Amino acid sequence: MNRYFQQNVGYMVKIVNETIPALQKLKEAGKIRFIGITGLPLEKFTYVLDRVPPGTVDVILSYCHYSINDSTLEDLLPYLKNKGVGVISASPLAMGLLTELGPPEWHQASPELKSACQAAATNCKEKGKNISKLAM
Repeated sequence: MNRYFQQNVGYMVKIVNETIPALQKLKEAGKIRFIGITGLPLEKFTYVLDRVPPGTVDVILSYCHYSINDSTLEDLLPYLKNKGVGVISASPLAMGLLTELGPPEWHQASPELKSACQAAATNCKEKGKNISKLAM
């Protein structure tokens, strides 16, 4: 296995004390090559990375924080570079916010953000442009 991503790092203490050490053993045994973590709140990454030995986590997968409506991942990039952690930016369309169809019902964005993104998509369409292409 090339990469193993621990998704939903909501159980932070367990991730740091149990999951990451178990993954490190698999990495040392040659069963996996890279360890990665993924999650929506950016502070979860710093929580984990500040509590595991340097070089343990190779990559993070962050979604919805590096797009035209949210660039907060940029603030974390120097920290990640200093830790030697690679970055995969997922969902550049913000899980549907930056599309003409809009996000799914369960999307956690505020009603105000959903409305603003829909207005932007409508504005783009009226000008013969597609917000998704603009966002990319």
